[in-house]
Amino acid sequence: MSIFVKDGVLYVSGAQDKLRKKGKEIPKFLDDYTLLDIETTGLRPYKDRITELGAIKVRNNQIVDKYSNLTIYPKSNRVPKFITELNGITEEKIMTEGVPIKEAMSEFRNFIGDDIIVGYNVNFDLNFIYDAVEKLHLKQLSNDYVDVFRFARTYYPKERHNRLIDCMQRAGIAQVEQHRGLDDSIDTKKVYDDFREHFTEDLLEKMREQIKNVDLVNEKLTPQQLGMHNPIRNKNIVFSGHIHMDVDEAHNMIYNMNGQNQDSVDRATNYLIMGDHDFFRRDNEDLNKARELIKNGSRIKRLSESFFLSMLDDWARS
Repeated sequence: MSIFVKDGVLYVSGAQDKLRKKGKEIPKFLDDYTLLDIETTGLRPYKDRITELGAIKVRNNQIVDKYSNLTIYPKSNRVPKFITELNGITEEKIMTEGVPIKEAMSEFRNFIGDDIIVGYNVNFDLNFIYDAVEKLHLKQLSNDYVDVFRFARTYYPKERHNRLIDCMQRAGIAQVEQHRGLDDSIDTKKVYDDFREHFTEDLLEKMREQIKNVDLVNEKLTPQQLGMHNPIRNKNIVFSGHIHMDVDEAHNMIYNMNGQNQDSVDRATNYLIMGDHDFFRRDNEDLNKARELIKNGSRIKRLSESFFLSMLDDWARS
């Protein structure tokens, strides 16, 4: 039994089946790949929708094919106002120009094939695509991937922001980001190619060292190992219900990631982590206590074990 991160991928004995079975990050320059970018209605794969799929297929570092479609869902296709203001995608545009999500995602999955995937902050896109592919019973998305964002953080370590638009402006590629799938895919390739011209072997090695390899159970992690996006830091956490992780190991992990374990829920609790099938039970003392405290103003977040592990996996890949 153990909980650890190897090559940026989280492994959890007893609960591995609760994690997305995505590929691993390959920090290198490639000549053959599929580069993708999606647009969504928000940041949460479990709640928000994909509005647009965009990708380019690259062979010998040349674009040989393109894919672009808006996606129509069976129920709601409403687009938040701030998203429309960002990229111009409206519900009317989706309904007029879009393709049903099952058809579009099937085409998109076939377009990707077995290629290594390239993208900017690509784990965000992969989470949405992985869940859609699983829901539609298509071929699982377990392709390895390159995250151009990691190149940016390595090349510009002192910059406060390293968004796609920041890299485009620094390299003189463009002054404006379109926030459209195909356009951003093409611009991301230009940024990737710019890094290809300027990266040294020392920078590549430094970037590879940023990929996490840590034991989460048996050693206290350093600030450098934890990074800036540690979801456990300073959080008071209670595990309750039927948890598939070894609970003692989970407690060690929380401590090693600078969190605090609690035996029961109180006003100081930040996360109540429930077994997936216990999430709506009425006979769990911790859950009932959390509900009462929330009614009285406490900010306790109730998380399923699967959701909590997904948070950890996103951190492991960051």
